[in-house]
Amino acid sequence: MTRHVPVLGRCTPARIAALACVAVLSASSLAVLYHVVDVVGDLRLFWAVLFGSLCLAALAQAVRPRYALAVGVALLGAGLLAYVSTAPESYTRSLTVAQVVDDAVTLLTGYSVLRMVNVLVWALAVVPAPAFLTWYFAFRERYAPAVGVAGLALGFFVLTGDSTGTATLVGALAAAGTVGFGTLDAHGATREQVETVGVALALVAVAPVVVSVAPGGSGATFGAADTAPTTSLTSAEERIGLGGAIDLSPTVQFVVRADRPGYWRVGTYDRYTGSGWIRTGESGTLAGPEGADERVAQRVTAKRPLSAMPAIAEPVAVDGVDYRVTSGGTPVPEGVLATNESYRVVSERLRSGQRALYAAGTDYPDEIERRYLQVPDTTGGEVDALAADVTANASTPYAKARAIERWLERTKAYSLDAPAANDHLVRTFLLDTETGYCVHYASAMVVMLRAEGVPARFVTGYTPGEQTGLGTWTVRGVDSHAWVEVYAPDTGWVRFDPTPADARINAEEAAIANATGTDAETPDGDRTTSTSTTTTTSTTTASTSSVTANATPVTTVGGAEGAGGSTLPGPRTLLLWAVVALGIAAVARRLGLLARGYRTLWVRWLPDGDPDAVVAGAHERMLYVLARRYRPRASGETVREYLDAIDASAPARRLAALHERARYRGDVGTDEADEARRALRALRDENGRP
Repeated sequence: MTRHVPVLGRCTPARIAALACVAVLSASSLAVLYHVVDVVGDLRLFWAVLFGSLCLAALAQAVRPRYALAVGVALLGAGLLAYVSTAPESYTRSLTVAQVVDDAVTLLTGYSVLRMVNVLVWALAVVPAPAFLTWYFAFRERYAPAVGVAGLALGFFVLTGDSTGTATLVGALAAAGTVGFGTLDAHGATREQVETVGVALALVAVAPVVVSVAPGGSGATFGAADTAPTTSLTSAEERIGLGGAIDLSPTVQFVVRADRPGYWRVGTYDRYTGSGWIRTGESGTLAGPEGADERVAQRVTAKRPLSAMPAIAEPVAVDGVDYRVTSGGTPVPEGVLATNESYRVVSERLRSGQRALYAAGTDYPDEIERRYLQVPDTTGGEVDALAADVTANASTPYAKARAIERWLERTKAYSLDAPAANDHLVRTFLLDTETGYCVHYASAMVVMLRAEGVPARFVTGYTPGEQTGLGTWTVRGVDSHAWVEVYAPDTGWVRFDPTPADARINAEEAAIANATGTDAETPDGDRTTSTSTTTTTSTTTASTSSVTANATPVTTVGGAEGAGGSTLPGPRTLLLWAVVALGIAAVARRLGLLARGYRTLWVRWLPDGDPDAVVAGAHERMLYVLARRYRPRASGETVREYLDAIDASAPARRLAALHERARYRGDVGTDEADEARRALRALRDENGRP
């Protein structure tokens, strides 16, 4: 017998609740793909693909589930085929079954999808299948398969590390709610049963909060940032979060013996997410710039454990340690450099510096344009308009870079107490705030250049540091820095630094002067003051960014307390609080707390105006007070009989008489209305306030 296909328009409280939970669960899994498309493409593409998938799910209701599953598999297969066909040629040449399996394992062990080079096509390819199948089953009231499909999608992004803690928790609650409400819908649930499931979900949502604030609790569920974790600039991790006030430490990081000083580069990042930077791709090679005309030899000695290999750009040869090369062309140690461990590096750099960009054209390679012109769709047109205004009189890439660099130096104030910016650091810095530090300046310049069609990237590392001997430079935590590199065709990457130099140096000197703790020996025997500031690790959240290996965050989510007050939490945090608030309201309703609170206010308040209305209202409240004190009036029992049965007091009998007069004679006035109020107050006092 063919199973009856439910009508899409059929509505019961349990079904509405189940479909709402499906929507929340589906949104939790699709949120990652939405964010990906926002970062690297046009959100209109995301909405078009999603809308088409939902329409297909509605149209396919007459199709049997096995055929729908086949359609879902076909959608996923076609999407992945499109992804492979548009992937870089180097990837398709090496594509084998073993490579596909290896890629899948890599993704499922914490490799962020945002690091994928061709991630826009991949994201749009993945959207249709889970959206179609989830809603196909949900519309057919087969809630368990709907939860299974959406739950698998969410679980996948949990394993890649792209789903936030908030989204994961909300998705898990929505999955439980879908099953619970769906079961009630199938068995004809009462309103009370639906409310009971809502109460249970609310308790599950509230439980982590209770644990986090109880003695021994492990963390604040709602206080954690939802953005990518930050990284120390002494570790060359693949992603770095930005924003929030910081402290800098004068602790010595490493010592360099070199022919001449330079900016010691640690990492380069190409993909801006709104709240941080990501380095896409897997590995690269050590190669000098096409226009290199100077070689610099350096020997770097770690003075504390380092997970990066600082070097002047561009390094072309390294020896002394085992290392790998990132896709940005920077060496990274295979392990952690131990204290006093050294390596030797040879770099090739442009002696001409910014003059190389001055003479360069705009004939950029396709790979450079694809990788270094990306800006999230939600950054907004105001940033584009600002970039156009700042560069209005600039016609060359060099002129645009100099115009933006000077504008940032002139219009923004340097401060280590800059507030966090949640999901839109650059937009907030450019349009809403007046202060920032190096990561704000550098991020803003990269985004503004990209808006003007000039390829640029975000770079982290250290300024030269202090010369402590002939050919020797000592580099401390306060020297950590972020800057910009602009691409010059047929030449290479050219450094720009929009952070005001004087203000930055003053902050570094102040950090050294104000340092507390035990004295530490510098590598050359000079004594300097170290700090008790702890080392920030890669688990630090993005709202409390660590710019250095020894930067201690001093803000919490929502803004820097020392930077002019707090701001609202992010939208995902607000969403979870809304879930909790609704759950608490459901609990209160089930326990009768809402009704009791309403009645308490209702009894204490009498309408003004028409005396008949005042007397009628006082009479109704009298019956409520007596019902709570004695018993409710029985059906068919007159008011007089009821008052005699409970041996009511004089105020109650007077109110009954006034009500009879108002109802049958209609001649009560303001005096009778005032008397009704006094009688009700007396009745409340003698029976206790409800």
